Amino acid sequence: MTEFTLDKLPKEILSRIDLQSAFMISRCVVAAEKLQVFRKLKGKKLTATAIGRMIGVRGWRVEVFLAALTSVGLLKKKGKLYNNTALTNKYFVRERSIFWTTLFSEECRREYQAFSVLEEMLTTGRSYTSILGIDGRDYVDEMKKDRKWAYNFTHMLYYDHLPHAKALAKNLDLSGYNSVLDVGGGSGVMSMALVRRYKYLKACVLDIEPVIAVAKKIISKEKLTRRIDTTVGDMTKHIPAGYDVVMFCDSELGDVKTLLKMVYESLPEGGLVVIVEDLSSDDWTVPLYRLMWQLRSNSFWIKNRRQMVGLLKESGFKAVKSRRIYKDTWLLTGRKGLAHAPRGSRT
Repeated sequence: MTEFTLDKLPKEILSRIDLQSAFMISRCVVAAEKLQVFRKLKGKKLTATAIGRMIGVRGWRVEVFLAALTSVGLLKKKGKLYNNTALTNKYFVRERSIFWTTLFSEECRREYQAFSVLEEMLTTGRSYTSILGIDGRDYVDEMKKDRKWAYNFTHMLYYDHLPHAKALAKNLDLSGYNSVLDVGGGSGVMSMALVRRYKYLKACVLDIEPVIAVAKKIISKEKLTRRIDTTVGDMTKHIPAGYDVVMFCDSELGDVKTLLKMVYESLPEGGLVVIVEDLSSDDWTVPLYRLMWQLRSNSFWIKNRRQMVGLLKESGFKAVKSRRIYKDTWLLTGRKGLAHAPRGSRT
């Protein structure tokens, strides 16, 4: 999926956007995604009245809302009819799954809530949920309580991580290894890319039960059930042994020191730990979105590449390597003990 960034807008439109209007414009786009304006307009030319009926917006607001989307190049208007621009069809319809459209708009709305009280968060140290008197979101708990949400969230990440999976398979050398434990592996998209590259490799996806239920269906659809197994578990409490590679991909690692200790103990001599994660630069300045997420968080959690390399070494791993493989995504690897694959492994 190609991200929609402001440089995709026509120059004459971009030159009119300042910081204040950018905030408001982005909020209009999030509302359009939440209401699925662009998907409902795919291949159609409709009046404002017809669009208003489709999305549940009445009166003068629908005209102004559509005019705002037209002014930034996301809709076209000819006479009384509106339709998507080529830019909109590319970035908001073809290159985004319906799961992304639905869930990402919800996430953005929570970000707006958080940043509406940023000054108070900064000066009091309180969380935005405490200030606003709303419940916080715990993704794991939410998926356990709501299987439909787990289904949509797991599918969203499946499509979102396809380019990361392709980059991982291209850059990770697993010659000499037989089995991968994909911890917090979600849909199994990373394991799928690896077993397709390495024909003798088998993988097992470990995650909570509602996610595993979805992963099984995706793996079956991809005809990889003989190569990829699944298991229900809690990575914060136990890392199963019996695998010569343990992998974490976009897993929100939490207490990294404790987690790496469990991984080290579970691996055989010569076993490999693999971490695929968006990490901050050593000076913390990029990626910008992680800094924004950190600002609205209740505790300090972001890690940079240098820190992660240090934590791997502190945990006893040797031959630690790191490299950027896709945008802000880094691949880090470390071996337990021997600087080569376990004996008897096949390529």
